[in-house]
Amino acid sequence: MKKIFFLTLITTLLLTSCDDSTDGLGGSLTDVADNVEFYTNEFNVSSSSVKGTSLGDINARSNYAYLGKMYDSETDSYITADFMTQVVPLSNQFLNSYNPVSMFASIDSIVVYDDEGTLLPIGKNLSDEVRQKKMQYLKADSCYLTFYVADFDGDSTAQMSLAVKELSQPYVESKDYPISFNPEAEGMIRTDAGAVNALRTYSIKNMVVEGTAKTTKHSHYISIPLNKPYTGRDGNTYPNYGTYLMKQYLDESAAYHSGYNNQVTFLKQVCPGFYLKHIGGEGALSNITATSLTVYYRVSYPASQDPTAIHNVQALLTGTEESIQHSTITDSSVDDLVTAANNSDEYTYVKSPNAIYTQLTFDVASIMKDHEDDSLTTVRIFLPNLDNLRDGDYAQSPPTTLLMVHADSLSRFFSEKQVSDYKTSYLATYSSSVGGYTFNNISSLVTKMYREWQKSGKTIEEYSADEQTQNWNKVYLVPVETTYTTITTSSVLTKVSHSMALESSRLKMGTADNGAIKASVIYTRYKQ
Repeated sequence: MKKIFFLTLITTLLLTSCDDSTDGLGGSLTDVADNVEFYTNEFNVSSSSVKGTSLGDINARSNYAYLGKMYDSETDSYITADFMTQVVPLSNQFLNSYNPVSMFASIDSIVVYDDEGTLLPIGKNLSDEVRQKKMQYLKADSCYLTFYVADFDGDSTAQMSLAVKELSQPYVESKDYPISFNPEAEGMIRTDAGAVNALRTYSIKNMVVEGTAKTTKHSHYISIPLNKPYTGRDGNTYPNYGTYLMKQYLDESAAYHSGYNNQVTFLKQVCPGFYLKHIGGEGALSNITATSLTVYYRVSYPASQDPTAIHNVQALLTGTEESIQHSTITDSSVDDLVTAANNSDEYTYVKSPNAIYTQLTFDVASIMKDHEDDSLTTVRIFLPNLDNLRDGDYAQSPPTTLLMVHADSLSRFFSEKQVSDYKTSYLATYSSSVGGYTFNNISSLVTKMYREWQKSGKTIEEYSADEQTQNWNKVYLVPVETTYTTITTSSVLTKVSHSMALESSRLKMGTADNGAIKASVIYTRYKQ
């Protein structure tokens, strides 16, 4: 075993253990160099492919939602994505002298016509009789549900069709929904004749709203009109969905007027949310980054100098952290892909959204042999990426980020919404320059594996055969999305979730003999 010395590491060890005094620093460095030994070695790491859903539900909580249908030549199947979403009212929507802070303008200032086309009175001091009549004839000009597309996979010219359906109940923010969760099968879709049921045909390249073509300088979006007659839960029929929302807000006698007081009540009583379902076409999968619901109407108010001037205004409801988006992914053929990979002896998969993970097994006993009393300073793993099997113009990219987590901690990591602590869980980003993923130092995890085995008092054969501890030296590599938040001037990791993107990569398969994946280890010990 080759003995080497690292002055940088010595300096770091010294500075983290000394007091504020720097007296004798030069001599101290010499003393450390004379008394600390460093050793290196390499060990083969074994790997295999595992179907993600075989380890439990894959939580579809993500920053993005997905919509569309694409052919995946790796699985020789189609991937279909639908999603459900919620919107909530925002404060400070309408500012004027009547209502300093409100979702909609006051009924006094809203432009309303009766059945004969007569403009009903506008002003500050309207009688109750006039207000009631305005409420009777109140009508939103239009209402649109809009989905913003941050990115897409596939053909931007592919003709696609979707249906917007109304949820009969909100999904629960605190509940984890797997990617296989289907709100239709779970009875969460309102199906009566008066419910929202809108259809739209679109292509990503030629998305238009109100006849205005989008340019490459703007983000793409899909806007679906909700302007057909709508029947609310109260049994009343409204000219359109926007009118329903306005009346629930403005009419104090309305059944759900109080629902606007807070977001949770609003979701339960006024607008549970929507289900966006792919119904036709193939070749594109849209990455939905945000959702909004816009109600257009008109007002007239004295602040304009001309009290008779009519102004077009809008009320906006949108998604927030509390109103999550959830994707439902359909792709049932990953079993064959896992089997093919594990029979190849050449590669393993990391793939999303219907995930395949790579499992790594560490030879902890060999790593610690003859180093039981040494410190495991560094354990570095490099995972070489191979070219994907998928052919064509729309080949999937390797996952941007991989999570390494202990096999027995996988479910808890996501259900408890943990983030990587670089002690028992780690992140690595794909690097095209080196052609793979590098986990620079997982020494604390390997040390923990070793200590727990030693604590058991069992032989390695007994410990590995025990059903409770059979995964003791195994980890999973999972494609994930990460969210960072800027706090002061620092970027802090605040969220790690399963990747819902179309990502796929083959990694070289490691075995106990072939050396395709190695753990590069550095030990330290004090001279006796």
